[in-house]
Amino acid sequence: MGTSPTWQSILQQVLKIPGEQQRIAVSIGLSQMTLTRWAKGESNPQRPHLTRLVQVVQPSYRDELLEALEANYSDIHSWLKDDSSEQIPSEFITQLLSLRTTTTDALRFWRISDMILKQVLAQLDPNQLGMAVTLVQCMPPSEKYGNKIRSMRERAGRGTFPWTADLEPIALFLGMESLAGYATESRRIVNVDDLTKEKLLPAYRTDFEVSAASHPILLGGRIAGCLAVSSTRIGYFTQQRQTLLVAFSNLASLAFDKEEFYDPQQVELRVMPKPEYQRPILNEFRQRVSKMLTSATHQRLRMNNTEAEQKVWLDIEEELLSQPDEAYEH
Repeated sequence: MGTSPTWQSILQQVLKIPGEQQRIAVSIGLSQMTLTRWAKGESNPQRPHLTRLVQVVQPSYRDELLEALEANYSDIHSWLKDDSSEQIPSEFITQLLSLRTTTTDALRFWRISDMILKQVLAQLDPNQLGMAVTLVQCMPPSEKYGNKIRSMRERAGRGTFPWTADLEPIALFLGMESLAGYATESRRIVNVDDLTKEKLLPAYRTDFEVSAASHPILLGGRIAGCLAVSSTRIGYFTQQRQTLLVAFSNLASLAFDKEEFYDPQQVELRVMPKPEYQRPILNEFRQRVSKMLTSATHQRLRMNNTEAEQKVWLDIEEELLSQPDEAYEH
């Protein structure tokens, strides 16, 4: 019967991955030499550094590392226990309301959503185990399709490792195939503990995603979209965390204009294409906006950047909904 690997030997494996030694050293705030000495057993890390090591190591090594660390540090799990607050701090709400009253219309969505997304990560993933939070907005209803909302767009997002800090560059259109879409159509919180086993709810997995939850963004019975969260951990969204998600979703309503909230009866989402079909089209967004503005100038039409962007998003939505059948098989 073989002996279990030591945490130092696991760390040695991790440090052999190209680029990992430098990334971990920067994340912890130590030299690469210090990590090497830990791995060789030449020095022992202090408790805060050890806690941070567990937080920043790649998720695929985290459980194995934790199990090995228990042999030397029996209370390691208590160091990492969930310390997310059950309440949103009153100081944060005060700052958010101040921002809402002082920010111009053009900047309101971006400044408020960014402030909320950062606070969600700070409270729901304080140990940086790996989380993504995304603000998903309903696309405007289409007169062509009976004034119905056919899709949603991931408009802003933030993440902790292994996700990138800014998720906007990888944003997608979502529909009834997504957990966000299901939460929006049902107008209630939806939680999946393990996406690898879920068969009843519509929820395809993105990279790194193991558990997920979504809650609609409502105002006076009307709906603007939802706040969606994903974690690298199974069953991460406990009742306490879901309660916080509801509270943050309520605050997220401050980021939207009144006209961006729709009658729930208008929400009839379609299935949206798989990411690999969406990316090439979405990558053309900036180029298409520029082309539209140039065309408007030549035709002596008045069009600002915001108007051009909205028109291009609508064109892209139409294009995505016209893809061949194989594009929609999630």
